[in-house]
Amino acid sequence: MEAGKQGSRGWKDGAPPFHSSTLPTKSLPIFFLGIVFILLAAKAQGQGVNVAAVINPRQIQIGEKARLDLTLSGDTAITHIEAPKFNFLPAFLAVPLHSKTTPRLASNKIAVSMAWAYELIPQAIGDFSLSDVRFAYQGNTYFANPGSIRVSSADTYTDVSTRSVHQVEAEVSTTEPYLNAPLTYTFRYLYTAVLPTQASPTPQLPIFRDFLVEELPPLSPQTQRIRGKTFWVQEQVRRLYPQRTAQIVIAPATLLLPVPRGRKTLKTDPLKLTVQPLPETGKPAQFSGAVGEYQIAAQVDRRSIEAGRALTLSLQISGRGSMQTVTAPKLPAIPGVVVNGPTRVEDSVPTTRTYAYALIPARSGTLRIPAIAYIYFDPSRAVYATAQTSPIPVSVRPNPTDAVGDDTAESSLWWIWVILFAVLLLGILVAGFLWYRTRFQRATGTPIDTTTGTGSVNNVEPKGRTGRQAETQGTPPVSQARDALTALARNDTTDAATAFANALAQILYQYLEATLGLTQRTIDTAREVCIQAGVSEQILEELVDLLTKCDYHRFAPVPLTANERSTLITRTEAVISNIENLLITDNR
Repeated sequence: MEAGKQGSRGWKDGAPPFHSSTLPTKSLPIFFLGIVFILLAAKAQGQGVNVAAVINPRQIQIGEKARLDLTLSGDTAITHIEAPKFNFLPAFLAVPLHSKTTPRLASNKIAVSMAWAYELIPQAIGDFSLSDVRFAYQGNTYFANPGSIRVSSADTYTDVSTRSVHQVEAEVSTTEPYLNAPLTYTFRYLYTAVLPTQASPTPQLPIFRDFLVEELPPLSPQTQRIRGKTFWVQEQVRRLYPQRTAQIVIAPATLLLPVPRGRKTLKTDPLKLTVQPLPETGKPAQFSGAVGEYQIAAQVDRRSIEAGRALTLSLQISGRGSMQTVTAPKLPAIPGVVVNGPTRVEDSVPTTRTYAYALIPARSGTLRIPAIAYIYFDPSRAVYATAQTSPIPVSVRPNPTDAVGDDTAESSLWWIWVILFAVLLLGILVAGFLWYRTRFQRATGTPIDTTTGTGSVNNVEPKGRTGRQAETQGTPPVSQARDALTALARNDTTDAATAFANALAQILYQYLEATLGLTQRTIDTAREVCIQAGVSEQILEELVDLLTKCDYHRFAPVPLTANERSTLITRTEAVISNIENLLITDNR
């Protein structure tokens, strides 16, 4: 901007005054011509000095900087140029960048122009009309006004061409979330009109390093009335789950605006969060770490089943929260039921977890699946809550295969008692005969020969007792078990998995009863007697695995191939042999 000159130029110091009486008459025209020339020269010199103050850009954001360029130039030989003076405080800090002197030739004289550059750093937000810049040259003062400048916040931009306002903001649903509790982060872009450019604004959300992040689908732009203006609003939403307890700062989000003269960056404020640990007061012992709001539902694949068959119980947990914290519910004890599982079932809905359990009832009747509770922490109420299923009744019918097996077992037991009674009766008869013969020999005084059995009484009785002991001693338990395994391997009637598993389990339990004094035919009791007998951990694990497989194939309708049956028999024989070797070593 050109500046005006204040005041007028005077004569230089030491110039003598002019008196018309001292000049000759013929010199008077020359004198007046000189006065006119001097006045015209002084006027030309005053009008030949130009000053300017230019700011670029005239619209900035807080945190950005503007440039102030000051120049003083003219067509005359400018000398003794002083630096311009101005003061824009408190709105701006002015930092000198550089100054430049440019000489040039004008009208056969060396003319000089001077330029100064400053950096303006805004200290406040608003519209500012800057004061004049003062230039001093050869005793004269010149002024140049830089005009006005607008400073907006870092999250706002006003486009001069369209007069549209563009703004960004970010917020969270809570600043004090609990560990693993969900909170919502929302980024908004608000604008009153679309920018006159082909490119679109580009949002850049921060990196949420201390959170599990769930991206929610974006919403369509909507209009809202905000602070007396109608804005179009675009939102991007993230669901965050904090992973550590601490004070966490979410960095600012930015938006790159493609303005006509380049790009403009809008920036939101940082967000400070304090992540709290879950409260210890009122925490149930069964709490497994689920945080959110959940419901639990239970269902079975059938309401009627045969004993020994498996039914599937499905537990579905759904709701709002971190599914990473959801674990499989623990079933309460159900008497007379073998429980296998759980197994995770893949869900098409990300807010749902499903777990499947296999339930095998051992006896007929009415099976009542009890209510199943699931405990979680509700961050909205800051309490531990419980969701619960309803009890499910299931009708269990007798298994025809098990009935046949029971009849066979009862028949075999009856025959065992018959055989034992016959052996006992035979023993009584033999003992009576020997007693009668001894009394007869004593009464008659007949000597009994030690080799023929007709000698003295003292020789007859030991021989009779020794023979009875040989008769009643029987086969060792290990031999009985091996014979039973051999018979089981040759028996073609054990093709059914249930009958084969039942027979194999009976062989193992009978051997443990005869050698280790097993009192109950259960896996836990077998484990206890083996530990007391000093059976090694490796042998014990093999024994428990065999008994578990037998229970599984006794109750689950799963077929067994010939190779699988042969493998199970071989493993059983190895376990019995290992236990027998241990017992022999201990007896030594």
